[in-house]
Amino acid sequence: MRQKIIIDTDPAIGYPFRDVDDALAIIYLLAFPDEIECLGITAVHGNASVNKTYRKAQEILRMAGREDIPVFLGAKSRVSLGQETFASTFLKEMARAYPGEVTVLTIGPLTNIATAGIGDTDFFQNLNRIVMMGGTFKRGIGIPPLSPFEFNFFKDPIASEVVLGAPCKKFLISADLCQQVIFTEDELNGLCGISNRIAGYLSLRIRPWFDLNRRMPFLPWKEGFVPWDLVAAVFIRKPEIFSQEKRKRLRLLRGVFYTGALVEAPERECPPVSTFDRVDPRVVIEEFLESVRSFRLGSVPHH
Repeated sequence: MRQKIIIDTDPAIGYPFRDVDDALAIIYLLAFPDEIECLGITAVHGNASVNKTYRKAQEILRMAGREDIPVFLGAKSRVSLGQETFASTFLKEMARAYPGEVTVLTIGPLTNIATAGIGDTDFFQNLNRIVMMGGTFKRGIGIPPLSPFEFNFFKDPIASEVVLGAPCKKFLISADLCQQVIFTEDELNGLCGISNRIAGYLSLRIRPWFDLNRRMPFLPWKEGFVPWDLVAAVFIRKPEIFSQEKRKRLRLLRGVFYTGALVEAPERECPPVSTFDRVDPRVVIEEFLESVRSFRLGSVPHH
């Protein structure tokens, strides 16, 4: 049986000074239509305005020949938490239509997901699971005031705590874990060596982000960039390459402001979240490159 998924995302590939990892995650999952049924993509604010992330999600689907997958406009900012959008309505409808079957992959701020939970008390319990890229325990980005720092949870901390406390299965792919995977010059060359439309689209837009990461003096990784959201997407298909699973009750570290840093919460505060200490970076990269290499435009599943 194919996994039913919804991808909640803030793609901005191709926009100046914006991360490319959402697009890598989307393309990776679309490459396996016999295994994964993407019910829809919900756009959220984050890497760019929600109007831009919405249009970028549509662009990625057009490029992949998957315009059959709907895209829904979501929250404009953290101030939108609790305000219904097309995205939050779609999330609730799919959870009700397929109780216990839907996996939500969250690779942006969690405003859409928390809003769906606020608007429908059964939403979280109707889901199969939530897989989220977010939060960090120890690692930052090299700037002391922002260490530890993680972008997705930083952008809407209240929504993040709502989802961390949700009464459903939750799997956290933290920034600490993602930093074990680096997309290097070798990987970029490998991508450029693939002769298809997907590879051409990605390689042209990845190069500026790759070069920017190499030039930034404060980043702790020097060989390339971290494909954060791709790591979470690979978990959907290859959970066996993630090891040392721990179940923790988590909340955001509170201070002058939230940075996305996580600490363990008292037992009474919230249900546990599954976290991991190790991932095989070689498999993550190989999985991605092979998915691009074998991508079938407009693929539909075999029955």
